[in-house]
Amino acid sequence: MKINRLLISNFRNISLSEIKPDPGFNIIYGANGSGKTSVLEAISYLALGRSFRGFNYNYLIKRGFNAFEIFASILEHKDEPEVQLGVKRQKGQDLEILINADKGKRLLDLISHICVQIIHPQGVELVTAGPDLRRSYLDWGVFYQYSDFKKLYYDYRKALIQRNRLLKIQAPKAQFLPWDKLLAELSFKINSLREDYLQALLPELNRVLKDFLPSLEFSFSLNLGYPKDLDPFSALHDFLDRDLTLGFTYSGCHRADLKIKTSGVLSSSILSRGQLKLLVCAMRLSQGTLLRKNNNSSCIFLIDDLNSELDVKSQEVLMNELVECESQVFITNIQDKISNTIPASSKLFKIDDGVIYS
Repeated sequence: MKINRLLISNFRNISLSEIKPDPGFNIIYGANGSGKTSVLEAISYLALGRSFRGFNYNYLIKRGFNAFEIFASILEHKDEPEVQLGVKRQKGQDLEILINADKGKRLLDLISHICVQIIHPQGVELVTAGPDLRRSYLDWGVFYQYSDFKKLYYDYRKALIQRNRLLKIQAPKAQFLPWDKLLAELSFKINSLREDYLQALLPELNRVLKDFLPSLEFSFSLNLGYPKDLDPFSALHDFLDRDLTLGFTYSGCHRADLKIKTSGVLSSSILSRGQLKLLVCAMRLSQGTLLRKNNNSSCIFLIDDLNSELDVKSQEVLMNELVECESQVFITNIQDKISNTIPASSKLFKIDDGVIYS
């Protein structure tokens, strides 16, 4: 998967810029505040419908304008025609998605055509923050690995919304039975796919971790989102009174978590920030390499502020892995020179006050 052309309009401090990236490594360099991260943020918004930095979309629109637009020509596989993707976000309006000029598409449809992995300074939250990020991490891999996950996830979210509505109006208990059965069935299927994916990922993940953190032992396990001694239906049906009191559905695969431990202790509790950065880097990398091995496809890696993330040795390990997996890579850095491992064909983009020069 490659971006052949990227057009950014009124996003952050970028008024209008078009670039044609290299299919391999792309280095975006410039002074602090010049807009380097904005380029990666724009790509991530195109791929995910949100900023990886967590900002509300209103803060992403260039001052003095009412909307931003991002377009890209994507080559998903060799010998296939390009796919034209676009997103537009106008103040007070929902996200507008275009796929080959067709409007009204869902975010899940957009994600099907572009996948990115992001390594950035706040990335340690994958380990230190709540379960939402770790669940999304797993679901990223499941989404691209199993074609039926998209519909399962969509159906589960619809059923969950309906059950929560019944909880809020304190509906009669008999009305919950069909929704409990449906949610339990979908929850079991989704968690089964997550577990299958995790088992497939572990060999690759452990291999990369040996390069980054060779002296530490890690374990990864899936918390299903309901008690181990209960099946998903019982977790809903037997605790309906609790959910009626809370006003929302407490148990289910929407509350699953990836438990990450180092020597039997939660990694978030004992690892240094530097070690956490390396752990997250290994987690992101391993997903990309597994995607290539299993699907003969690749994701796009976005690496923000490389020097703040990794020491020189770790940078070399990272670059070697990226070269091996043959992914398209976008790296931001203050200087144009970052590693001897990066291919000589890498493309340089200098950015100055929101203007990109190639």
